[in-house]
Amino acid sequence: MTTIEPGWYPDPADPATQRYWDGGAWVGKPVPADAEPPAEPEPVDPEPEPLPVSAKDAATPDPPVETLPMDRRYGDGPPPRVIQRVPGAVQPPDTVPIRSLGVTVGWITRHDIHRILGGRVLAHPGQRFVARIVDVLCMLALNAVVNGYFIYQMWQTFWPYFLEVAASTNPGDVPVPSRLSDQLWVVLLIALGLWFAYEVPATLNTGQTLGKRLMEIKVVSLAPVDLGWGRLLLRWSYAALPLICFPFGAVLWILDGIWCIRDQPFRQCLHDKSPGTAVVDVSGEKADTEKEPSR
Repeated sequence: MTTIEPGWYPDPADPATQRYWDGGAWVGKPVPADAEPPAEPEPVDPEPEPLPVSAKDAATPDPPVETLPMDRRYGDGPPPRVIQRVPGAVQPPDTVPIRSLGVTVGWITRHDIHRILGGRVLAHPGQRFVARIVDVLCMLALNAVVNGYFIYQMWQTFWPYFLEVAASTNPGDVPVPSRLSDQLWVVLLIALGLWFAYEVPATLNTGQTLGKRLMEIKVVSLAPVDLGWGRLLLRWSYAALPLICFPFGAVLWILDGIWCIRDQPFRQCLHDKSPGTAVVDVSGEKADTEKEPSR
């Protein structure tokens, strides 16, 4: 092609047009093949220059944020936000990590934690433990009164079976009384009903069971909405349903109870996670009612 004289020729890339060959390359804008070309080709429009990007913006893009709904209880400032963790990101200053199953998924500022809690202090795990012990004792007393007859009937069936198994050289051959399973389910269902009646309505009304009232702690909502029956039923079910598979459910109870020891940033047990609740200390301070978290 370098031996071809400069001039207008059909464009190899588009036969419907013709372009100017300057002896070394195609230059200028193409024109239709049947048009009379000008003496000199029209220059090609220059490409627009890209907008300048600072090295800081290119290296550290703004992390995505998740904002909570606006609510006057958070004050006049912007709503609290969760800084999501992205690959290569480092923890921003004055923030607390948000962990899910031990993995850091983001961060939240200490100021936002203070605003969400309405200025209150999170309850110590020891306070929650003592409150739960008090509630368990109350539940045992309720079951002794309401469920005592059915527990006695189950014991009357179980004890002779237990003695026969203990005396047998081959315990596997001793048949289980057919009514023992039915009696066990009756006792469990009544116990669950008593637990629900003891804990859920009290938490809905005041955020406190008897144990929490004695320890001066209460359940609050981390979102600017009231808890309601649905969220409290979810919270109760995570703690109560392992009773159905007792004694194996005791492992879940222990895991649930100790989870708040290392949890951040709201020191939640597992049964606090899905309903979005936390337990705060209400001794010695009265939170501003305009900023008080919902129960």
